[in-house]
Amino acid sequence: MRRLSLAAALLLATRAATLDAQVIDTARVDSLRRDTTDYTGLFIKAQLDARRLIPVAPRIGAGTLLPPLSRLVIDRDSILWHNAETVGDLLTKVPGVFLLRGGWTGRPELPTYQAHGATSVEYLLDGIPYLPIGQDSVMVDPSMLPLSFLDRVEVERMPGRLRVLLFTRRNDRSVPYSRIGIASGDLQYARYQGVLQKRSPKGPGLAVAFDHLAVPVQRGDPGAYSNTQGLVRLEYIPSARRGAEVQLLLSGPDREAILASGRTGDTLSRPRHGSRKDLLAHVFLLGGANGMGPRLDLLVGRTHWTDHIEKDSTRILTEVTNATGVVRTDTTYSLREHTRGVTQVGGVAGYRLAAASLDGSLFWRSTWTPLDLRLRGGLAPTRRVTASLDAVYLRHDASRTSKWVIARGGITLPLGFAVSGLWRKGSEVSAPAIRTDSAQAVDDRSLTLGWRSRFAQVEGSYSSNSAFRPVGYDQYPALAAITPSGRSEWLTLNARIAPRQWLVLDGWYSTPQGSRPEGQPPTHSNLNATIQSKFLPTFTSGIFNLKLQMSMENWSPGTLGRDRAGTPLALKGATYLRGYIGFQIGAFSAYYDRYNLQGTDLTYVLPGLRIPRYASTFGVRWEFLN
Repeated sequence: MRRLSLAAALLLATRAATLDAQVIDTARVDSLRRDTTDYTGLFIKAQLDARRLIPVAPRIGAGTLLPPLSRLVIDRDSILWHNAETVGDLLTKVPGVFLLRGGWTGRPELPTYQAHGATSVEYLLDGIPYLPIGQDSVMVDPSMLPLSFLDRVEVERMPGRLRVLLFTRRNDRSVPYSRIGIASGDLQYARYQGVLQKRSPKGPGLAVAFDHLAVPVQRGDPGAYSNTQGLVRLEYIPSARRGAEVQLLLSGPDREAILASGRTGDTLSRPRHGSRKDLLAHVFLLGGANGMGPRLDLLVGRTHWTDHIEKDSTRILTEVTNATGVVRTDTTYSLREHTRGVTQVGGVAGYRLAAASLDGSLFWRSTWTPLDLRLRGGLAPTRRVTASLDAVYLRHDASRTSKWVIARGGITLPLGFAVSGLWRKGSEVSAPAIRTDSAQAVDDRSLTLGWRSRFAQVEGSYSSNSAFRPVGYDQYPALAAITPSGRSEWLTLNARIAPRQWLVLDGWYSTPQGSRPEGQPPTHSNLNATIQSKFLPTFTSGIFNLKLQMSMENWSPGTLGRDRAGTPLALKGATYLRGYIGFQIGAFSAYYDRYNLQGTDLTYVLPGLRIPRYASTFGVRWEFLN
């Protein structure tokens, strides 16, 4: 009995322990609140915000009414998909432009149009003139301009003269925009790009961008180049009718000189080493919507250059007389302080209707051209007839003036034909920074006939230019002077044919008729064969894009200029081939660009300034929205 009682007691104790071990834990495994975030709703809102447009500062000069065939527009997609590394590269798309390349990317790139020299091209950046300044304050080197910052380029063509309007990118969405680019290539070529833009629908905005380019030359040779550029813009645009912005553009070119081998002191390409700052303040007021009605833009610009070249190594600026006349150099640049500054203050006022436009600009500058006054009007009485009239008055240092009138007219004909004519009459100082450069008479005329269909576009232009006295190229000391030309006549053909949607053949050809002026090859052509397709049967959303392009540039032998002794400098005829491969998948794109495919040792300017054989660059870009 005692054994049974002990067994029962042990059984009860074990049962109680088991029950205690089986007590249920009532605490929740996850005591946090349930996630109620609607990720689908956030995604839809982000997509809607990315499509919602907000106002931006309007482009100055882009709304002018001009006849057909007067202006060439290169938009953002074309800039990204062109085989262009610099603004100079981009200008080669303009029929009749010859680019004096001092070698590969990073060397001087000075354009000449119809043998009028580099001063034949004027540049405006966001509506304000971009002036040459620094060691060569006579002509702008477009290779210094930041191509990656640009969103749109417009080129107004006149006989012997180009007006290039450059516009930086504006973020017209309420979500942030950013872009990253990385590129490399032969000979340790390196490029890094970045953009970040943020706008608020209520008005405030910020834009920051940088572009670093480093281009060494052939191993063991001098002539390396690097440039780090930056852009900072603060803006306040509460509505499409008013706003203000402040923009700072920084540039720090560092270019070594190139010397002829075996000859001490024989400089082929001058050095350029310094820092440049361009500060722009802009206020705009619009009285109408969609660009119509009155408009006023007030601008203040300050450009400052600091020379980093040692004073003892800087050349002495003089005037030399040779067989072709006086070789003029820049006499307004102060070597004593190694700094230079130019202030610009002015405004642009206009009124735009659906069939008419009228605008005028007035600028005061602290040097070279104290007064810059321009008036322009356009009229389209019918949808087929357009006419415009420009009047320009410039007052320069040393009591010099430039004044001319440009009359344009154009007619759009049935079956896709169009015809446009231009007459420019007056006088012009081609290099205001040179105090001894006097005004020369201008009497230029051109006639352009174009035809456009769904698959083809053809344009032919004939121009008669008055006698002209070009300025030599200080960046290339051997090209000290160019012999003045008499009246010259130029013929230019430009065509684009697309026999298939994915196949495009385009190009241009330019040549003078009769006398052949110095400063540019007598005949010059640029041809492209492009295969571009989105493969829509496979990628129905259009997210994919592929481009294959082969380019050929060819010119005949000619005379570029003369040295200080008056000896002609001959340019040999040459052919350059260039290949480009690019593809895009959504916001990601990549490219491969190969120069000098045939490995020629011929040059654009002088022997010793050649493009490396089979040189190539390649890179990737990403774009992000929100």
